[in-house]
Amino acid sequence: MTQSSREPLSLILEHLRALVAATGPSGSEKDVVRLIVQAARPHADSVRVDAPGNVIAVRRAAVEGARTCLISAHMDEVGFRVLKIEPGGFLRLEKVGGLDDRILPAQRLWVRTATGRLGGVIGTKSAHLLTDADRVGFPAARDVYVDIGARDAAHARAMGVEVGDPAGFVGELTELGQGSGRFTAHAVDDRAGCAVLLALLEAGLPDVNLVAVFSVQEEIGLRGATAVARATHADLGAVDVVLALDMTAADDTPDTGSGHLRLGAGPAVKVMDASTVTHPAVRRGLLAAAGRRGLPVQHELLRGIGTDAGALQYLGGGVPTGAVSVPNRYTHSAVEVVDAADLQGAYALLRGFLEDLPGQDLRFVALDH
Repeated sequence: MTQSSREPLSLILEHLRALVAATGPSGSEKDVVRLIVQAARPHADSVRVDAPGNVIAVRRAAVEGARTCLISAHMDEVGFRVLKIEPGGFLRLEKVGGLDDRILPAQRLWVRTATGRLGGVIGTKSAHLLTDADRVGFPAARDVYVDIGARDAAHARAMGVEVGDPAGFVGELTELGQGSGRFTAHAVDDRAGCAVLLALLEAGLPDVNLVAVFSVQEEIGLRGATAVARATHADLGAVDVVLALDMTAADDTPDTGSGHLRLGAGPAVKVMDASTVTHPAVRRGLLAAAGRRGLPVQHELLRGIGTDAGALQYLGGGVPTGAVSVPNRYTHSAVEVVDAADLQGAYALLRGFLEDLPGQDLRFVALDH
């Protein structure tokens, strides 16, 4: 087991660049699992993959009786499965996760077969052929098709395509503009969280046991985290506190305008969402850690979202639970955008929380009698 001396942000971006290159919609995260296990093994006392596919890496404290913090980030991305192979060789899709039909036409996809990945595009009618009816509205997901260059269905199958194969957006981590510190890719939600968690695992903290969970199937109902919460973990012992590390929807663009959550203004400390209300002691601890270190943070109240915290709060019959979120523009699209300063801020906030954890009061309420 080693400890990294590299600067956290460069390490985070290095991990993120590798992770977004993989294709891993919910339920087919195996390529991401391989990358996570490879990255985590040198820095953990134990790494295992459970039956649903969650990666659980444990780095133990150097002292006896240390508190244990479990932090979860999800590996899966929104994407597709091949629903049908048309006689002409085109593919029909079933959505996996919360994808917006408006963004689908003219997207590039990877289709992952049993033997590798195939490039494809979601077709869109040529501008020269549009009718007046085509110029209004947009096709539903059930009506779009993928062109993989196949001449017919037999050709598509000869390429290795089968019904049920996963598919996801094509892309690589790219900086916007020049020196903006803002990066775009698909699957930033939540591969960026995974990258931050890997950096925390590498750093190591001598006074706290860290359980890093890289979960599956978050985008379709927190299923991987639910399996972790319900299982018996003889290797973990008692978990004292749980945090989810995820992305959240920034609303600081001209088409939203409210600016509740802004890129570059720091990570958000979760107050509540559709899946959980943050435990008061955990929220106090996160805000105190930020205050002691002069870290800017935002406050997240967003009903239209959920994280692994919603499932993991039931771990062991109930554990103090909260979440740290990184603002992300254009969520669940092929062009999600994140600010490197917010990623670095999330790392610093979580590290500060872990450093303070040995002395934190984690009771829901202090009773005098």
